[in-house]
Amino acid sequence: MRSPFKPLIVGVVAVTTFSLCAAPAFAATGSSDAVDYSTTPTSTVAAVPAAQTFETTQFDFEADQPSILELTSISGSAGHNFDVDKAIAAAESEVGTSRATGWSAPGECIQSARRWLLAGNAYWDGGSDPVSAYRDAVRLGISDAQPGDVIQYESIDSPTSWVSGVHTLLITGVNGDGTYTIIQSNVPGGSGLVTKVENWTPEPPAGFQTVVWRF
Repeated sequence: MRSPFKPLIVGVVAVTTFSLCAAPAFAATGSSDAVDYSTTPTSTVAAVPAAQTFETTQFDFEADQPSILELTSISGSAGHNFDVDKAIAAAESEVGTSRATGWSAPGECIQSARRWLLAGNAYWDGGSDPVSAYRDAVRLGISDAQPGDVIQYESIDSPTSWVSGVHTLLITGVNGDGTYTIIQSNVPGGSGLVTKVENWTPEPPAGFQTVVWRF
């Protein structure tokens, strides 16, 4: 598995802000707890900010990923492999706090989502891009989303690249009107702020699609 540090040194020197979430730090860790995902906040913030803007780097497409890009039938995906209630409780406990951002930092959106799922004893030990990061999950459409599922805004043309617009969040509720309740981190970009949004609907940027991942 390609190490995230070489692209960081070579391709990110000039980048001062990351995408909705920087690349995961759990590529080839060997176990889901091999990285320190401290939940210690750097600050507490009361206000929920508006939308964000981002910059990202790009990674190589890995040969084993086409199958990961195929949607899984809901009938064959069963339930979650972790305690959803514990994961959501961990996310709820961080709402209004912020953490450091940057490469693999705990305030990045995908790092936060993984931290919350690990609190529920999920097995999440993925690769270094927005597709291989979910090799332990099943890929679903938004209509199948349930609490405990992870939403990923994914580039249609370059799904394995950390291009501007990539974002990760956790669904914590499914509302009767077709909207969702979600918890996310790093909105606006660089803040590392954890926010909760009710009556949320997917609004991926142009050229992106909404993908649901279930562990």
